[in-house]
Amino acid sequence: MRFETFVALRYLRGKRKNRFISLISLISVAGVSVGVIALIVVLGVMTGFQIALRDTIIGNRAHLMILNADGWTLENYQDAIEEIEAVVPEIQASGPFMQVETLLQNSSGRRTGQVTTYAFLIGVEPELESEVTELAANLTKEDGRSFGAGALPGKKEVVLGYQLAHSLGVHIGDKISVFTPSHGKKKPMPWGAKQAQQLLLTVSGISHAKMSEFDALFGWVNIPTAMLLSGKEGPDGIHSRIEDPFKAEEFARRIERKLGYSAVTWHENQLAFFEALRQEKFMMFIILVFIVLVAAFNITSTLIMMVMEKQRDIGILRTIGVSSTSILRLFMIEGLIIGLAGTAAGVILGMLLARYLNPIAEFIAPIFGIDLFNSQIYYFDQIPVEVVPRDVLIITVASVILSFLSTLYPAWSASRLDPVDALRYE
Repeated sequence: MRFETFVALRYLRGKRKNRFISLISLISVAGVSVGVIALIVVLGVMTGFQIALRDTIIGNRAHLMILNADGWTLENYQDAIEEIEAVVPEIQASGPFMQVETLLQNSSGRRTGQVTTYAFLIGVEPELESEVTELAANLTKEDGRSFGAGALPGKKEVVLGYQLAHSLGVHIGDKISVFTPSHGKKKPMPWGAKQAQQLLLTVSGISHAKMSEFDALFGWVNIPTAMLLSGKEGPDGIHSRIEDPFKAEEFARRIERKLGYSAVTWHENQLAFFEALRQEKFMMFIILVFIVLVAAFNITSTLIMMVMEKQRDIGILRTIGVSSTSILRLFMIEGLIIGLAGTAAGVILGMLLARYLNPIAEFIAPIFGIDLFNSQIYYFDQIPVEVVPRDVLIITVASVILSFLSTLYPAWSASRLDPVDALRYE
């Protein structure tokens, strides 16, 4: 064991006249631990939410959307599917899609007043869509009836998102009016435009995708109904499901290079959303690092008081030939030991707290009479937590660096101490 490390450990273990410094040392260790625990748990929860939402997006959106680069529709989409799957054999399922901007109105007659709302209607091929997205799996039960793939939209039928149906006040079997820009027919539009066409559709299913964007903005119709609403002669493009969603970027570029189509991945479709999550996680990391920074200031104050208490010892060490560099190292090592102890305790306790966060939340909730995690709001049965080793490593390194930086000034002050001044009054 090096001389500096031996002395630093003796200073930490030894009995001091000033017990207050020992208390401050323990507070410093606890402060670093609390900061590390907070960082691990909060970042673990944010990562868990990010992964859960990502999985929801992957399930409810196609992994690849292939569009014609020139913007015109794919009238013969069967040939296009065969062509795309020949280039990317990893594709598991494909189907055509269309997107139509509409206004929807409750025409069931069971609700007073006419409720109108904006929505996107997605045209799909029902038989193929159940293999491409989780639309069929998301169909809910209503009035005791179970709706499977048979409830996907047929002729002049529509499946509505859960929140969209709620805002319209409609249920399965009700009628809604769909308004789109006119393609030859002239009817007054409810929002004041000059021309529109209206189509009466029957609600055949309610989709609960457990994500606000899908549940509040989207409905689904079959391709012939979407063509009737849009006035187009074919689908907008092809969307596909692949075996590994995280290879979507590679396959998209392959399709663009070999076939000349424009390909968009599920991640590119939600790029702003994922970027917002990434920035939020980064900002939360920066904010919580300040907890560790406060603890690092405690380490600085502890070492300063320790230097003041150990002036006589420092003077004796310098007198017997210990260099100022060794004194510098001694107090840096002492501060690092405090920081490392706090970091190690924080990592262990943080990992345990993250692992048992849901049981702890369930235990605390009845005591305070509050619901710490409302599943009706977040659509998850429990708090999603995912502790990533890379995050733990970054937290550990940041904590150790801050602890090291906090030792520099006190250690430098100790190394500059004149042994004559230190022993003058001894």
